[in-house]
Amino acid sequence: MFNPIRGCDWHIIYIPSALADGYPHLSPTDLFSYLGTLPLLVFLAYAKKIQVYCIIKESLMMKHPLPVFKIDNFKGDRFSKPDFYIKSFAEHAATHQFIKVPHAHDFYMLLFFTKGSGSHAIENEKFPISRGSVFFMSPSEVHLWEIDEEADGYILFFNSSFYLMDSLSKEYLKLPFFRAKQKVRYVHLNEQAIEEIEPVFKLIAAEYRTESRWMLRIMRSYLDILLYKLTRFVEPELRGKEENTSIIPHLETLIEEYFLEHQPIAFYADKLNVPPDRLNHLTKKYINKTVTTLIQERLVTEAKRLLLYTSLTISEIAFQLNFSDNSYFNRFFKKAEKTTPEQFRNKPK
Repeated sequence: MFNPIRGCDWHIIYIPSALADGYPHLSPTDLFSYLGTLPLLVFLAYAKKIQVYCIIKESLMMKHPLPVFKIDNFKGDRFSKPDFYIKSFAEHAATHQFIKVPHAHDFYMLLFFTKGSGSHAIENEKFPISRGSVFFMSPSEVHLWEIDEEADGYILFFNSSFYLMDSLSKEYLKLPFFRAKQKVRYVHLNEQAIEEIEPVFKLIAAEYRTESRWMLRIMRSYLDILLYKLTRFVEPELRGKEENTSIIPHLETLIEEYFLEHQPIAFYADKLNVPPDRLNHLTKKYINKTVTTLIQERLVTEAKRLLLYTSLTISEIAFQLNFSDNSYFNRFFKKAEKTTPEQFRNKPK
């Protein structure tokens, strides 16, 4: 296709005529209008029922955020889980065409390539793709890849609620690829490391397709093994790496530390040295959630863990979570989970 503007960094994105799942409510005309509101020059053409968007990048700030996908956007078979997802990269790319546009997530992502070539841009930093490439992403980070058709490997998503359920002392936000400082987004594994890491991905993928009573606990255990094995390979990459200044990981670290003692947004805004309104604006922009929502989600996760893995009474759990009374805790939990704490505790595991 002819590039009408010389000197521009440009690429072609193919979107099936059914339209990307990320824009399910938009017609082709509406999608074109929406993209036209961004600081991008968009040209639309039709060929064999495929919509071709040539997007010429400009170094301007977007007026609207890019789509933020949830794990629910990637479900599609009977093995789907609410807070976890794993598939071969080839299958994932073939069944979810909307990922070919720049986008962000509200979950954590691991991407491991066993073959293929190309590039992967995360937050305006471009990395090479080849056998042994591993990528780590946190909520709110924007990315886009350009990959050949033969690429394969594994792609894995999880929410913090999934990872935290089985332990009261998880510290995943301190791992080098999810923490706020000296964050590692990419590492290249040698053949020996690939032989150690690939079987763990295979074990997780196999367990994901079972329906055993212990499946979720087994997957969390495998995820623990995977993350700490990768940490061992990633640590040498930290030397000389610049500090990451993204506010979202900083906020998540603070919430993990203080969610029981401090719920008002002003506390977190003060810690991050930003006005409360500005902090809420940033979380809404990048992960489509308010600070209050993030704190409440962490409280719900803690409540669920205490309900499942301790013998504390409902009243004792409410007290431990700093609710003023038992009835308020019941209303809070039911609003979030559509069931009472007692019903949640007694339902079949």
